[in-house]
Amino acid sequence: LPFVAQIFLYKEPMVAGAWMGLAVKTDGAAVASGAITDSLIRAKALAAMGVEWKEGWILMATTTVKVFIDVFIGIWSFLLAIIWCTKIDVDKSGQRIGIGHIWDRFPKFVLGYVFTFVALLVVVLTWPGMTAAAKTATDEGNVFRVLFFAMTFFSIGMVSNFRKLWEEGIGKLAAVYLISLFGFIIWIGLFISWVFFHGITPPLAGA
Repeated sequence: LPFVAQIFLYKEPMVAGAWMGLAVKTDGAAVASGAITDSLIRAKALAAMGVEWKEGWILMATTTVKVFIDVFIGIWSFLLAIIWCTKIDVDKSGQRIGIGHIWDRFPKFVLGYVFTFVALLVVVLTWPGMTAAAKTATDEGNVFRVLFFAMTFFSIGMVSNFRKLWEEGIGKLAAVYLISLFGFIIWIGLFISWVFFHGITPPLAGA
């Protein structure tokens, strides 16, 4: 997709960035696609139009769109979990599953994100002079985030039993996903990106 965007969307850089966030499924792949698109489109715009845009703005469009998608997925998943546990899923005695069951299944690491954000927000609002130090700490911590992020997905791949998944019918599921992706998701994502980001460009590098 980044190479397709370079050919057809180099005049619409923010559309291309948002398209990566909407069309590429996983967060890591979307951010990687956004970074590649950022470099390719800026190079193409400089060569074809003599315009040099600031680095990072196309990638920012990708990550912002992806974060909003993740937020809304989280909200809807939580609402659906409440509906399922309280209205649909019942045990053999007819007793409905309690809302406490949601807490048991809730990914607790999310609370770490919330706590860290609130803590940093309180620090920079209470002591404005600590803003620079907070940014430095965030940048330093980002090194470990990237490392553990890569290790997480590497570990998932190492422990996955693809033969068992194939026996359970994962092949049909993959086929449905590929058809949906190339038949609908990519093009709908491009349309939405065009509607919201058409005509918007990053600031010039010298500005």
